[in-house]
Amino acid sequence: MGDDTMNVDRRGVLRGVGGGAIVLAGLGGAGSVSAQDAITVTAVWTDDEEEDFLAVVDYVEDETDIDISYAPRDTETLLTETLMDYEAGIATADIVVLPTEGRVRRDGEAGHLEPVGDLWDEDEYSTEHAVVEANGEVYAAPFGMDLKPGFWYRQSFFDEHGLEEPEDYDAFLDLLDEIDGIEGVEAPLASGNGDGWPLSDVTEAFILRQDDGAQLQQDLIEGDAEFTDDRVVTAFEELQELLQAGYFSEVRDFGVQYEFFWENETPLYFMGSWTPAFGAIEDPDDLEYFMLPGTDAMVTSINWFTIPAYTEATDAARTAVEEIISPDGQEVWTERGGFVPSSLEVPADAFDHDIMQELSEHADEVELVPDLDDAVGDPFQAEFWSQLLGLWAEPDQDVTGITESLDGVLQETVQEDDP
Repeated sequence: MGDDTMNVDRRGVLRGVGGGAIVLAGLGGAGSVSAQDAITVTAVWTDDEEEDFLAVVDYVEDETDIDISYAPRDTETLLTETLMDYEAGIATADIVVLPTEGRVRRDGEAGHLEPVGDLWDEDEYSTEHAVVEANGEVYAAPFGMDLKPGFWYRQSFFDEHGLEEPEDYDAFLDLLDEIDGIEGVEAPLASGNGDGWPLSDVTEAFILRQDDGAQLQQDLIEGDAEFTDDRVVTAFEELQELLQAGYFSEVRDFGVQYEFFWENETPLYFMGSWTPAFGAIEDPDDLEYFMLPGTDAMVTSINWFTIPAYTEATDAARTAVEEIISPDGQEVWTERGGFVPSSLEVPADAFDHDIMQELSEHADEVELVPDLDDAVGDPFQAEFWSQLLGLWAEPDQDVTGITESLDGVLQETVQEDDP
């Protein structure tokens, strides 16, 4: 890591995104509720993650006597349905968990959300109020952090074939070539897909490995850099070279891709901190990861709890949110694995797997930067995902055309979000 790279701990995650800090007076309770209160929550967690969140729900129900039902949606559906509902004055659910702070700010500014800044003290969390602030109000509360550290692999696979983590980019290319020659391997690198992510996550890693990449990512988010910057173009060219070499696998749903990863058919998977808890991972103790060579920073994003302005259960929703994001609420999921709490008061021994504790400690040792498309939001996010799917489908296309197109949408999105 260079001398000019600033290390920050989790308290500094995402600080400085979305405007200046604001000062809010004391933290109060969310109001009293009765045993008859019932609310709904919607988020993107399904399968194993849904089970983990429902454990948190059970805890909150016991603590508050609020009946909580959960309805999962995929990312695209969540973002589109809530927007349509809000424009019609309808609450999609009493609590909506959004993965993008850019969207939170826009919804808050449009009057679609209830202020919730009094439910959390920014000194006790790894982010600050300003990230989700608009019109002088704070419109979301932080839950779990998703860290995107790098390429996960099975230690047993590396041991069996005498492989080692690469120390530089040339060694990374040599590793890919070596893995590509192993019998039973479809491709060295897994191509996971939802609606264009996590292709976006691996793309951001290549942006971060460029000269002063962490600052470049921050500048792109703030609108102080262009997507046609030579470093962004280089990142896309490096990805293109790997695609053309056949080092990336067929694009599959990110959850399904875990099955191919675990069978060592796609042995390297650029994925997030939720990986050890995914159902296909039969033995989390066999997992290791390495950062893309050349990167000194790690991307992180936060799951934001919001309360639509159109709900008729505001008090119950506020009480539930306050309990969910509390240290005790976040510890419930932390103990189940695959979860990095945003609360700084969750004890370190709450982590169920050593790899999760190691990842959390690693995050404290490197610079943490916001997720690019999550921080900027739509329309840039949707276009970013679409262009990446196009690149994976047609890797021979001119990448400068992609970066030029994305720059236009980026500048449009950032200007819309500029107060």
